[in-house]
Amino acid sequence: MKSGHSADRFALPILILGAIMISFSGIFVKLSEVGPTMTGFYRMFLALPFFALWVMSHRPAQRSAERPAPAERRRALKITGFAGFSLAIDLIAWHWCLQFASVAAATLMGNTAPLWVAAAGFLFFGERFGLRFISGMAAAFGGVWLLLAGGEKPLDIHDSLAFILGMIGAITYAGYLRGGKEARRHLSTAEVMLWGSLAASLVLLPVGLLTEDRLLPQSWTGWGAVLGLALVSQTIGQSLINWAVAHLPAAFSSLTLLINPLASAVFAWMLLGEGLGPWQILGGFIVLAGIFMAKPAPAAPAE
Repeated sequence: MKSGHSADRFALPILILGAIMISFSGIFVKLSEVGPTMTGFYRMFLALPFFALWVMSHRPAQRSAERPAPAERRRALKITGFAGFSLAIDLIAWHWCLQFASVAAATLMGNTAPLWVAAAGFLFFGERFGLRFISGMAAAFGGVWLLLAGGEKPLDIHDSLAFILGMIGAITYAGYLRGGKEARRHLSTAEVMLWGSLAASLVLLPVGLLTEDRLLPQSWTGWGAVLGLALVSQTIGQSLINWAVAHLPAAFSSLTLLINPLASAVFAWMLLGEGLGPWQILGGFIVLAGIFMAKPAPAAPAE
């Protein structure tokens, strides 16, 4: 029990660190020399060896640990496949969205996922949310809107294609988060990441081959961009997120990931020269305040 309480205590900082890691995604995608879908494929595929080594390193410990029943494991693997498929669709939509919008704007739309996670929890999982969480979520989204509206390249209603792509990405990323959390009931983080990334790779590769002509990076910078996606965003960032969401409420976890557009806006300003104005700075503080407001009260320790 103590280890469980310890994991719960560290889950939020680890989730925030994971959100910061994946916030570099937009930078790497902008620097990529291959098409948007192939960029997503390299992100998944190049991470597979790291996840395979991770899984193999945990096998000796798993033999002595309590393992799930075969039926539970098969169901968890199917859910992991669904999560990987959802992530692949999210990456296709989001990477194409980046072709029509700034890093901050595309990341904003992709991170409306908390709305869809909360909606799914309400409709299908019987979750109910108090006034504190709803107020915090509203404040956080208000802050994210300021991040968008105050940028150098605001996304207006005329950017219909970018909006559609952003919403598809948000809904499928919500499916990825929900699926990953469910699969973690019976699988380790390493297994969820390995099989989910493999499933995503199997979707992204044929789509990329059929729709794009830029298939291989042409320079060390191009290879560095896709390797950075694989290592920083996928191997480190998504692994931290998948571990943390197993120890936190799904809706609050997805809301906390709104740190991602804030960090993306800051890094895009520092590395790509995309301006960060006073309204965006104010929006960032509001995002943090909203997340703090929505944070669930700590559970009382068991007697």
